[in-house]
Amino acid sequence: MSRLKETLGRFYARVRGSYGGVEPAGTRELESRAELVVREYLGLHAGMVERAARLGKKAERLERDGIPSESARNQAERARREVVAGLVALRASYVEAAGGREGANAVFDRVIEFICPAFAPRQPSGGLD
Repeated sequence: MSRLKETLGRFYARVRGSYGGVEPAGTRELESRAELVVREYLGLHAGMVERAARLGKKAERLERDGIPSESARNQAERARREVVAGLVALRASYVEAAGGREGANAVFDRVIEFICPAFAPRQPSGGLD
């Protein structure tokens, strides 16, 4: 169990205080709820998160050792996409539960960026896949 906690710990960015910028009214509440649901999701799906991290490290290690493996890279990317797909679904339900409040999408994305940057959106436009 400690290995699992250690792996999850790498994804959790310990951020204290504000997420930066000017906060509209209610943003703290949205952030707090988003952080709670994301941490709960990651805890419940720890095996999937750990697998994605393990496969990613394996692919990086092989590339670093001069043995690039397309198969290993593809496995790692598929595992990452599984986690991101779950976060996309979680985001949709979070925004719905927040009553579609303005800024709920952006708040959720910021929380993902801080809690588990390895699964943060990769596209420049922002937002999950």
